[in-house]
Amino acid sequence: MLLLILTPILYAQSIDDVGKVVLGVEVLDTSTKETIELESYLTNKLSNIITQAGYSTNGITFFYVSPNIIIDSDEMAEAGMKNVYVVQGSLILNVIQNDGDVVFSSLALPFRESSTKRITAIKNGISKIQSSKIAPFLEDAKGKILKYYESEKEKIFIQADLMAENKNYDGAIAYVMSIPNSLHTIYQEALVKADFYLESKNKMYNDSLFVLAKSYLAQHDAKSALDVLCAYITRNEQEEEYKQLLAKAEKLVTEEEKRIAEEKRQKYLDDKERQYREWKVQDEERAHRINMETQQMAYDREALASQERLESQRISAAERLSHHTIDANERVETYRIYAIKSIAQQYYQNNR
Repeated sequence: MLLLILTPILYAQSIDDVGKVVLGVEVLDTSTKETIELESYLTNKLSNIITQAGYSTNGITFFYVSPNIIIDSDEMAEAGMKNVYVVQGSLILNVIQNDGDVVFSSLALPFRESSTKRITAIKNGISKIQSSKIAPFLEDAKGKILKYYESEKEKIFIQADLMAENKNYDGAIAYVMSIPNSLHTIYQEALVKADFYLESKNKMYNDSLFVLAKSYLAQHDAKSALDVLCAYITRNEQEEEYKQLLAKAEKLVTEEEKRIAEEKRQKYLDDKERQYREWKVQDEERAHRINMETQQMAYDREALASQERLESQRISAAERLSHHTIDANERVETYRIYAIKSIAQQYYQNNR
């Protein structure tokens, strides 16, 4: 029932996009023929502008930008040896909520251009629309979208819980991680829920490994049992059972087979650690870049207000950020955040 209330669109994305406000691009079937003919061009152009505005165009999205080209006039005119089309019209942009097709924001961008081909004149006119004309519109829409997430938080959490109850832990993680990280308090709640789903997913995964390993051992195939146990995910609650199965299998294999199994296990752990380290370095670089940009913004604002007021704001913001960072790290460890985001990204990729 809730699926009818919250019906998102899914796109593929990178792990870096998880946590951003997501805004898709959709050309509707009811759009003008010119819009449909230029669908690919419009989608690419708007996706780039949306990304530059700090959104992600990929992931679970409850909102999308719908472009529509309206032609006011098109006339033939002489230009030397050839006739050209002179086309005048507007590119209409609507930010639409996927649930109920509610229009959140609208913008009309006029254009006028000429070419020997009518559709080329239209495309050229749109190509000259600068992203700076669209940026304020997208910024206004972002505020409305964030308010939507605040009001719909409980519905999103309930939908994720339903997915988890049906053992769809990847879907549950992806759903709660659709909440933007700029909503600090709600995003922390989402991370904690995602971490709970991850723990349940890991338990179910390990349980399946144990069942398979026991089956191999019952068939006196200790080597296959060891191969299966190489993929065990460390969990305190299952460590004893894992060690018992491992010890039982190791007693039934040669030293060489045991060594090969240990190497496989170590390679599995090393690969996961390498992936995490690479992500962590990239994450630290992004954090440094954002910090530098924030410092520059603070410097620019100094010209607009008194030093005392700016200092007060800076301290207040720093305290809030510090509290958020400490709280998040206490509740969900960084390497688990990487695992959570990886699962969310993969879910979007597989269910686009």
